[in-house]
Amino acid sequence: MKKRYFISLAAPILFLLGCTSSPPVIEASVPLIQQPVKSSGQNAIPSQLNTIMAEQPQGYSGVYNDVQFTLGKRYFSALGKQCRLIYLIAASTDSVKQQRVVCKETQDSQWSITPQVIDSKNSQIGFGA
Repeated sequence: MKKRYFISLAAPILFLLGCTSSPPVIEASVPLIQQPVKSSGQNAIPSQLNTIMAEQPQGYSGVYNDVQFTLGKRYFSALGKQCRLIYLIAASTDSVKQQRVVCKETQDSQWSITPQVIDSKNSQIGFGA
């Protein structure tokens, strides 16, 4: 009888103690990537296209520096940057349409082509800026 009474009192206390203890803190010993992917000056689109990226609707098409582009949908990245899809085709060749992402830098409002996680170095279409 006393044993049952003791267990009925101890069980909730032990349960509550188990719920209040924090989990162990685990730190990675090896980083997943060397450093975050950042857009550089070479990825910045020409200043003439900044207003087009910011103001034109989805589906807008144009040609700049022999590159045909079509604007895709807008969204916000996980970092909180305003981004949008852009589809590029080199107008002078029969190249395949490439889907890229342009994001607006918060510091200077400059739009930049965001590097892809897996880049195909042989078939990059850019604005040549």
